[in-house]
Amino acid sequence: MLAAAAAGITLAALMSGSASARAADPWWGRVALPGVSLTNVSAIGDTILVRTGSGRILRSGDGGRTFSAAPVDALFPPTAVVVSGEQRWAIGSTGRVLHAASTSSQGAGTLDPGSPDLGSAATSIAAPAALPGVVVAVSTDGTVWRRGQDGDWKQALLLLPASIVQGVPRVTSVTAFTQPLSQAIYLGTDGYAVLISTDGGDDWIRAGPGLPDSVASLSADSARHAVYAATPDGLWEHVLQSLPAPPAYQDAALVWRWLGIGAITLVAAAAALLGMTRLVPRRQSG
Repeated sequence: MLAAAAAGITLAALMSGSASARAADPWWGRVALPGVSLTNVSAIGDTILVRTGSGRILRSGDGGRTFSAAPVDALFPPTAVVVSGEQRWAIGSTGRVLHAASTSSQGAGTLDPGSPDLGSAATSIAAPAALPGVVVAVSTDGTVWRRGQDGDWKQALLLLPASIVQGVPRVTSVTAFTQPLSQAIYLGTDGYAVLISTDGGDDWIRAGPGLPDSVASLSADSARHAVYAATPDGLWEHVLQSLPAPPAYQDAALVWRWLGIGAITLVAAAAALLGMTRLVPRRQSG
């Protein structure tokens, strides 16, 4: 009983103790161009193209360390087409998704059965190579659609209003790694920063610690294992981790506190069990 009481007192002391909450390091870090409004980004290896709010295109050949004016013939790749692994997916002029089973196939591809009408102005599509057959596309009304590996298309996400005043944030872009590095899909918005799905588009969570709330464009670069975000405050980067999980906000002291609580609870339970064992009368041998 004394052991249990002592454990209870220690437990109360641990729970009443305070420690300053400390967030983990930001998941995103600024690469370059602080204070510069960017509307588009494309990253392939060490080459990064960005478009500024004034329409100027800048190019970096060293992974974003320095930028200069891009050549006059510099072009951003179309966002309505994605080559992922050995497959090509595209949003056609009618707003339906087209599919080519081989990147060497001629033409735009054939209509994917069951694909929704995304709207003729839809341009956002992504297909993670780690999940062949999975595709995420965004319609012009902001609905996020997902194609499963079985070929079935379903609505995957419909954003809620940020507030009564701000309304529903606009989906600006979607991207995924086109080499089998990760199953993650990243969604850029102009109010919720970035959302991520780590299961191919079934479930989504916010994953923009460190980023401005508004993200104009995303680009996943398989060569550098990184995702780049164009924002009103420059270019930002997230480097793929061994397990692409959202950041964990935790206090180191809090972790040790709960470990201590767990240990004390076990000790108290053992002491109580021992006490009960002593109270039970022993059987007399006849």
